[in-house]
Amino acid sequence: MGASAWSVRGRFEGDPDGALAALKARVFAESDYLWQDDETGPPDTLEELQETETFREGGTHSVLDVHYFVGATGEDDFGTIRPLSDAELAAGFGTEEPSVAAFDELAKENRLPQEVPRWSARCALLYDGDTAVELAIWGISGD
Repeated sequence: MGASAWSVRGRFEGDPDGALAALKARVFAESDYLWQDDETGPPDTLEELQETETFREGGTHSVLDVHYFVGATGEDDFGTIRPLSDAELAAGFGTEEPSVAAFDELAKENRLPQEVPRWSARCALLYDGDTAVELAIWGISGD
C-alpha cells in the first residue's frame, strides 16, 4: 500500500503528552485510522491495537503510529514527534504563532511545512491571538 501523510489537531491545555494521548484516544474512538487486517475486525481498545502484528508491521496511517516528542533540534527516529523551530514556523506559516485557520488551510492543500521522514511527525501549537489553544501533529506512516 505504501506510506501516507496524515494530520490531526486537538485541544491543548499546556501538556503535550496529555494532548497526544487525547488525540490518540479520539482517533481510535472515531476509527479514523487504517485497519489492514481483513481477517479480524479492529481491536476493541487502543492497547489491543498496539499489540497486534498488523499494527506493528503496517501501522495505521495516523497519529497512532507516533509515540513521543523530541526537541526541535532532536533526531527523527521511528515514532518521534518533533516540534517546528521558530524559524521553521515562520517559514512555513509566516508567523511563529500560527492560527487554527492557517493550519487547516495548509493541511487541506497538502502544504504543511517541513519535510517529514517516514514513521515520524512534526507538531506545532496553534494560537487564538496570543494563546496556544490547539496542538497540531502531522506525519507520514504506514506500509
